Amino acid sequence: MAVHFNHTILKAKDSKASAKFLAEILGLPAPKHWGPFEMVTTTNDANLDYMDTDGEILPQHYAFLVSEAEFDAIFGRVRDRKLS
Repeated sequence: MAVHFNHTILKAKDSKASAKFLAEILGLPAPKHWGPFEMVTTTNDANLDYMDTDGEILPQHYAFLVSEAEFDAIFGRVRDRKLS
């Protein structure tokens, strides 16, 4: 059996808003709700599952492989929101 990355769980103060933000910035489909999660699915079918927490949220690093054109579009959305 081939090994594929399936999902990771991300803690958030507001999972719905966090998942919506990521999907919009990356130009991905709107998140889907499943159980306690708001799921953002990447083009290669990996999920980032946001889950509400009242606990501490520590910084983490995630990298996404995109083309130059996709990067420019994503960075344009970041600038449009005045995030950089």
